[in-house]
Amino acid sequence: MLNAIIIDDELNCTEVLQYELNRLSDTVHILAMYNDPEIALVKLPAFDVDIVFLDIEMPGLNAFQLLDRLESIDFQIIFTTAYDHYALKAFRYYAVDYLLKPIDKDELSSAVDRVAHQKRVWEKRMLSEIHSKINAPNTIFTKITLPTQTGYVFAEISEIVRCEANSNYATIFLDGESKIIISKPLKHVQELLQGHGFFRCHQSHLVNLNFIKKYEKNQGGYIVMKNGDKIGVSQGKKSAFEALLKSGLR
Repeated sequence: MLNAIIIDDELNCTEVLQYELNRLSDTVHILAMYNDPEIALVKLPAFDVDIVFLDIEMPGLNAFQLLDRLESIDFQIIFTTAYDHYALKAFRYYAVDYLLKPIDKDELSSAVDRVAHQKRVWEKRMLSEIHSKINAPNTIFTKITLPTQTGYVFAEISEIVRCEANSNYATIFLDGESKIIISKPLKHVQELLQGHGFFRCHQSHLVNLNFIKKYEKNQGGYIVMKNGDKIGVSQGKKSAFEALLKSGLR
């Protein structure tokens, strides 16, 4: 059983979320709901809470200001938001759990399951960094947060050599021969790395163009990475990849 608190300035939002959480059988027990963030700030430390569902934009005190004023953050956070895609992009880069309003019951169930099995230590420095990225939509991200079975790894995007699919997981190969297995599909990684010089050359492979040593057209076509790895290029991606190389975009 997970003890939860809901904080949202809109009464109907707290009621809808309460209803959906109650439908998750006995997974979540709601301790309290607050529509005033100032009151929530005072009351929250007294609870033994596992998860806080926290609306981002609230009058007087937004989510990040509320968290900053707490002495400690010893609970998991699931943000609820109606924010635009810029904020959601920041959340994805930092592997932040969020729910987009109106709340989808399947997304809610998945989010609760993730925070229940993957405890995260929240640092105020990181929360401040996330908040600043939300308010700067043109930010170019240089790091990516990779959720693993034991925690989170923060990797430089420029050091990612390639990524390989493994069912609903993905293996991230870093420069220097180290690798990280994350609990996200390759499609998720591809979306995060879009615009950073990566190419999906195969259903199972995403490569960093900066780490390609050469391309061989024989044997169906394959890429040789600087570390010696050979990656096949699928028939459906071959024309686009060869056109990319001819254009000099590397």
